[in-house]
Amino acid sequence: MKTELIETGDLSSQLTIVLEKDDYIGRLNDELKKYKNKAHIKGFRKGKTPMSAIRKMYGQSVLAEVINDKLQNGLSDYITDNKIEILGNPLPSDNQKQIDFDIKNLSDFEFVFDLGLAPEFILVGASEADVYDDIQVDFEGSMIDEELESLRKRFGTQEEVDETILSDDILQIEITEQSAPADRDAFQTNITVMPDRLNEDAQKLVLGKKLGEEFKMDILNFEKDADEEYVKKYFLKDAPEDITFEFNAIIAGIKRLKLAELNEDLFTKAFGNPEIKTEEEARNYLKEELESFYKTQGRSITKRYILENLTEVNNFELPDEFLKRWLLSTNEKTTPEDIERDYSGFVKNLKWTLIKQSIAKAHDLEIGPDEIKAALRIKIEKQFAQFGGYPGINYDDMVNRLMQNQETIQKEYEELLAEKVLDKVCDIVELKPKNVSLDKYKEIVKELQENIA
Repeated sequence: MKTELIETGDLSSQLTIVLEKDDYIGRLNDELKKYKNKAHIKGFRKGKTPMSAIRKMYGQSVLAEVINDKLQNGLSDYITDNKIEILGNPLPSDNQKQIDFDIKNLSDFEFVFDLGLAPEFILVGASEADVYDDIQVDFEGSMIDEELESLRKRFGTQEEVDETILSDDILQIEITEQSAPADRDAFQTNITVMPDRLNEDAQKLVLGKKLGEEFKMDILNFEKDADEEYVKKYFLKDAPEDITFEFNAIIAGIKRLKLAELNEDLFTKAFGNPEIKTEEEARNYLKEELESFYKTQGRSITKRYILENLTEVNNFELPDEFLKRWLLSTNEKTTPEDIERDYSGFVKNLKWTLIKQSIAKAHDLEIGPDEIKAALRIKIEKQFAQFGGYPGINYDDMVNRLMQNQETIQKEYEELLAEKVLDKVCDIVELKPKNVSLDKYKEIVKELQENIA
């Protein structure tokens, strides 16, 4: 096999690979023999088909497979052995001649590829001389009260009441069509609503009423943002086609949330910790949890600022023309207009990838299979915990199944490496504490989410 690498630009090269006949003839003959031994062709016993017939029937496709296999291995080995840092994948060059896989006239095969090269750059923005704000979210004691109230609601119970309706009650309303057509009976049904989901006029109709009280209603002008399609789907599901929308209504049921008591039973259910028995212990626990949460969230924002700065100050060039060609080749549905529209976002992500790899290489940062498995397990456990957990789940089996998916592994690897790289940068640079209020923190999070979107 002959190879020749020619520089075509600052960040581009052209690689020519020539597969000579001696490079592939042995493999080709071996593959054809395999076909001969297993071929079932009419008129011949298995394994006795003449090689001339095998070559005529299968030769061209087998030759193409052998050449492609040899080419891909040779291309990969050349890039690896010569430590060429490429971006994307090699692309067939415009100089590539049409390949004729002629089994009757075996000869040398020449392939020409364009390569986009990764730039070399000196990393800036991640030294001991660099200073970044370290976001510290001011913790508000009132949040503990809010968390306890939320827990009381979450673990509370719905109870039937015979009292004046409040805005957060759940109402069962029996409705009867006021004036049905003469050829059918008035339509009747029950609907369930919450006063705080009703529009202003409808709230005035129900708030303050009691069980059994009546009123008249236009069901199309009852719940907020409910059009006719919504009303028919959720309120008048079994109604006739000629249904009218004026109804007589009666309050048939009122359910009200009874808050859970602040006691040991609630704390065990909420925290999964039987050691928390009193309200004071619950408050201390929540204080630690919230402080830890906002400390982590603040550091996440700090890391995001560092990431954004690194991609901005490390302003190196990229082989744009090659990259646009490569992106166009990866999806047949992608258009050049799509590439131009999304290219700036792609470049930003690619720059971060190169910066991340540079830092990881400089500090020997690696992600092993055990770290990926552990991270996947944590994600799965958190996901199930949101729904109260499911006893008997074999998390190991679920993790092992995910580990069979290369795309999942790669995604998790990149996330873990990014986290490890940013942790390392935080250790190196000077972090200057910057306290922000909870409201300011929420503004920052919103802004970051909008920028990502």
